[in-house]
Amino acid sequence: MATLTLESLQNELIRDVLRVDNMDILKKVRNLLRREERKTTGYAEHVSAPSTVAEEAEPYMTKEEILANFDQACKELKLNLEGKLEFKNAEDLLNEL
Repeated sequence: MATLTLESLQNELIRDVLRVDNMDILKKVRNLLRREERKTTGYAEHVSAPSTVAEEAEPYMTKEEILANFDQACKELKLNLEGKLEFKNAEDLLNEL
């Protein structure tokens, strides 16, 4: 298996998530990612429980990061439409989780 860079793996995951058309699956994936991120960053240790119900904080991306990711996704979509790049289906992604 070829070594993947962090950015290419992120882009692959983004493409996989964009193909999912089931709200329940997307919510499960989002919650799983947030749980795992908190485990690895120790986020839960530094934050006290809120006294009211609120949405979980999401990390912000800069405008440049968003535009760069969007540009990369568009390039990869173009390659897919030209038959030069094959996307992984959502079922395979979920099986990996």
